[in-house]
Amino acid sequence: MSLRSRRFFDVLQHHPSSLLKASRFRLPCPPYHKLEYWDGMYKGMEADEVHEWGGFDLQSGLLQFQYETVMHFAASGGMEVQPGTVHTATFAELMGISQLSTPEEAIEKYEELQGNNQNESLLVLGCGNSKFGEQLLTNSFVGPVLQIDISSKVIQLMTKRYQRYFDGASVKRMELIVDDARGLTSLSPESVGGGILDKGLLDVLHQSAGEITESYGFEDDAAGDQNSIRLIVDSAHRVLQPSRPFVFFSRSSPEFMLRRAFGTDHWKKDMVVKKEWKEIEVGKLLDRDLLLYRFTKADGARGRASKQQRKRR
Repeated sequence: MSLRSRRFFDVLQHHPSSLLKASRFRLPCPPYHKLEYWDGMYKGMEADEVHEWGGFDLQSGLLQFQYETVMHFAASGGMEVQPGTVHTATFAELMGISQLSTPEEAIEKYEELQGNNQNESLLVLGCGNSKFGEQLLTNSFVGPVLQIDISSKVIQLMTKRYQRYFDGASVKRMELIVDDARGLTSLSPESVGGGILDKGLLDVLHQSAGEITESYGFEDDAAGDQNSIRLIVDSAHRVLQPSRPFVFFSRSSPEFMLRRAFGTDHWKKDMVVKKEWKEIEVGKLLDRDLLLYRFTKADGARGRASKQQRKRR
C-alpha cells in the first residue's frame, strides 16, 4: 500500500466528518493486536522462511539511504530542520552507534564496552522471522542485538535458525526474547544503550486499532481500554538510556501516528519534546514509499513504569 492509499484509508477511518466514523463502520483488517493471529501465522513455517515488512531489510534499504524531512521538533536551544530538507544518512548515523570494519572488530569493541559497563545494544521490536537482527551483526554493528516478539512460536523458529550461532560463537551478541512490546518487562530501565528499532509493529497496530479520540488516543482498542501504541512508546522510553533513539517506520502520516504515540487528539508538542523526548523527527524515504519516525529520549528523562510493573507495586 502506498502512502497516498494509506492516507485515504486513515482519513476515512479517523476524520471527524468521515461517513465511516458516523456509521461506526470499521475497515477490514487482520487482528494484528491478537497473539493468536501471530501464532497462527507462524504455525507450520520453517526456520529458514523470512518475511520482511515493507519489502526491505538492513542490507537492501538502510545501510545508506536518503530521506526528506517532513517535520522536526527539537527542545529549546536545539536546531529545528526545515521541512523539505534532503539528507543522506547511514544506519549508524540514524541510530548514533558504531559500525566497525569487520565483525571481529565489532566483537572487540563489544568486549571493551562490557568491561566498562557500557553497551550499544539494539532492541528490535516485533522481530518476527526477519533477518534484520542477523544483518546487524554481519555488518559489524557492536550490539548486542536483542530481538523480541510476543509470539513464542516465532522465537522458537528463530532459535532453531540461529542454533549454530548460539552453539558455536565464543561471544554471543544476539538474544531472542519472548516479550510484549507494550511492557518490555524483560528489560531494566535505561538498559538499552544503542537504540530501539521497529520495522512495522506500530504500523500494523495502527491499522487494527479503532478510531482516534481525544481521551486516550483511540477508542475500541481490541487489546482493551489502553492505547497499545502509546504503551509501546512509553515502554521504549523507559528502557532507553537518555539521548538514545527510538526509530520506527510507517505508511501513516504524523497527524495520525503522533496522536497514537502520545495519546491525545491534539498532542502537546511542547510538553512531549521538553519532558520526554528532546527531538522528534519524521522523514520520507526517497527510494521507498515509507515514513521514518525518530524520537530521541530527553536527557535526564525518567520513563513511566509499565502497566505490568505498576501491578507489582
